[in-house]
Amino acid sequence: MIEDLWSGLINFSAQFVIPDWGGLIQLLPVLLLIPVVLYITWTIYKFATAGPTRRGKRRLQPVAPEGVHMPGPSFAPFLGAFGAAVFVFGVIVGDIWLLVGFAVLAVTLLYWGREALRDYDAIPARTGEAVVVGMLPAPAGTPPEGVHVPPPSFRPILAAIAMTVLVAGVIIGGWALFLGFIVLVITLLGWLWDSRKEYEAVEEADRTGHLDLGGAPAWPKATFAAIAVLVAFAVLFSSGLLPNSGTGGTGAVASPAPGGGAAPPPASAGPSLPAADVTLTAVNIDFNPKTLTVPATKPFTIAFDNQDSAPHDVVIKDGSGTAVFTGELVTGPKVVVYDVPALPAGSYTFSCTVHPNMTGSITAS
Repeated sequence: MIEDLWSGLINFSAQFVIPDWGGLIQLLPVLLLIPVVLYITWTIYKFATAGPTRRGKRRLQPVAPEGVHMPGPSFAPFLGAFGAAVFVFGVIVGDIWLLVGFAVLAVTLLYWGREALRDYDAIPARTGEAVVVGMLPAPAGTPPEGVHVPPPSFRPILAAIAMTVLVAGVIIGGWALFLGFIVLVITLLGWLWDSRKEYEAVEEADRTGHLDLGGAPAWPKATFAAIAVLVAFAVLFSSGLLPNSGTGGTGAVASPAPGGGAAPPPASAGPSLPAADVTLTAVNIDFNPKTLTVPATKPFTIAFDNQDSAPHDVVIKDGSGTAVFTGELVTGPKVVVYDVPALPAGSYTFSCTVHPNMTGSITAS
């Protein structure tokens, strides 16, 4: 009884100690969608319950002070977020989707830029032919009375850094992907916290008619330090320097060979590969060898040896870019044998769907 409970506990904890990276990658969109849906639901609830609730009162349309141009509502931020999501999807999938994602992101950003220019052009800078100077007198360093101006923030820069770390984790895989996701979560939670304080500041400005911004924001040293520590851990875990953290060497020193010089290091006593027509190895986020020769017009087998802790697979495509074979996703270290259907004579390419930079060529003859 106790042994069964202990075995069950070990099997359950193995999901977290040695996670299925392929499953985590597939869950990333869902994990990112959950806080977004919760935040949007909370925002809709706050807006629905905001304003006077006494009988005979109604919400008033805000009116900007004289001489102040306030930009109207815009879908540009939503379109920009959609474009960024399509671009990240293209980076993960690769092929034509990378170009599609880049095009969608470019179009949405151009739309946002055009809308910003229209807002700028709408600012009442001229009265007739004379340029209005000093149109908004206000105390030094503060906005005019009744106008709330958001203070400067480091959050957009931090979010851009976090997205860069996450994309690098998608390419590298393994612990780098997991820690990149943690970096993104930390920065987004900080941004939501600032947005909450900003909302409270707007309510305060509505009550008092004025708001003191409190000066320039302090450098987010703690957040920068946390991101640096997580990136260092990701590099350390992905480098193979730690046991079971990558595909690094064991650190054994070669003994000197007779007659001087160093003898080649002894071969590792790894598991023997199963019989197959060709052998392909994934190591250090790369294929070895880069070129394969297989028999044409008859099925063949590939012994795929994934020595990385990151998930890999093998997808074979013809000259038009159409996938003619897609192997199962393998989280290493593990060896599988792919049964590939017959290919007509010609040249083909193979790649990994998780890491599009892993590519090679196949000649069927």
